Amino acid sequence: MTEPRAFPIYVASVEIPVSNHPLYTRFALPDDPDLDTFASGVREVDAYFRSRQWFNVEKDRAAPPTYQFLTAPDGEVVGYAAVAFRNCDHPHDGAGTRSRYLMVYVAGVHSRFQGVENPNAPGESYAVSIFRVLEDFARKKQGCVGLTLWVRTDNPRAVAFYRKIGFEADPAGPVQRDAGAPHLTMRKLL
Repeated sequence: MTEPRAFPIYVASVEIPVSNHPLYTRFALPDDPDLDTFASGVREVDAYFRSRQWFNVEKDRAAPPTYQFLTAPDGEVVGYAAVAFRNCDHPHDGAGTRSRYLMVYVAGVHSRFQGVENPNAPGESYAVSIFRVLEDFARKKQGCVGLTLWVRTDNPRAVAFYRKIGFEADPAGPVQRDAGAPHLTMRKLL
């Protein structure tokens, strides 16, 4: 088995070298044909990536930056993640203080890779590999204290996964943000 080579990752036009990762990472582009067949099994996630609503045509860039994770440089698409560094309530919602976090807006793993061990990271699923790359983004950003995301309370599989990889639920509990199920804020401190 060959070692994945390092790919530079661009966040807000700053190059962040990513080395020794078990996945290949690049910007997702709106003309990516894999977006049309992306199927994570979560309708809201699939619709987000397929619709390309993350790509700002007027500015000719993704907003928030959206990444594609692959098995090899031109390999199969494992998943996508839309992320950005943001100042968020810290250490919990309504705390009155704010710190820099890597906000994971949307992340999805293609159904054919869910629960599958990544051969470049024995004992680790592809989903864990994606979040390991995201955690490395956060660690390389000066002043970043962790990762944060919102997950719907009617998605217990996702909540359990995030807990398994070190995220903790905000003590304030779920918040109603739209007409769907309430969102739970989860954070992983670095």
